[in-house]
Amino acid sequence: MSFVNSIMKTMLLFCPLALYLFLSACSVNAIGKVNQLTENHLRKISLVEAQSRSEQLFRQTLERKIGTTDTDKLYQLSYNLTGASRSSLSASGSSSTLNNTKMSVNYSLEDNETGDQLTHGSISATATSGSITSHYGKDVSAQFASERLARLLAERTYQKLQLYFLSAE
Repeated sequence: MSFVNSIMKTMLLFCPLALYLFLSACSVNAIGKVNQLTENHLRKISLVEAQSRSEQLFRQTLERKIGTTDTDKLYQLSYNLTGASRSSLSASGSSSTLNNTKMSVNYSLEDNETGDQLTHGSISATATSGSITSHYGKDVSAQFASERLARLLAERTYQKLQLYFLSAE
């Protein structure tokens, strides 16, 4: 019985301590604070013109995330979306094939005043499509996968830019 009592006392001490440590690591307004710290910089970014449908979706998603831009553009973001490469996977005895679509973006943020490259990187993402047996359905599914990837890469690029400006603060 004393063994059970000692474990109960230990648990009573450990549980509130663990709960305190867990809650102290949480922050209610962390995302809002990050947005507040970085939005002034992000709104001063000029984006290159889109040349393709994927780049148009990429740019629109970035513009939506950034919000209203300032007229004073301090930064230039250049990016290059690589075409979606596809690989097929088919199972024996199945009439449908799955297509893995891969897309990546190379981006570079430059200071307009000095011309210095502030940050750059490459981001890749994959999506699976094509579990539909009709040829038209596979084509539409592959197109949707490509569009989803362009939007996803824009969101990840936005997050990378946020991290850059957050670390520069």
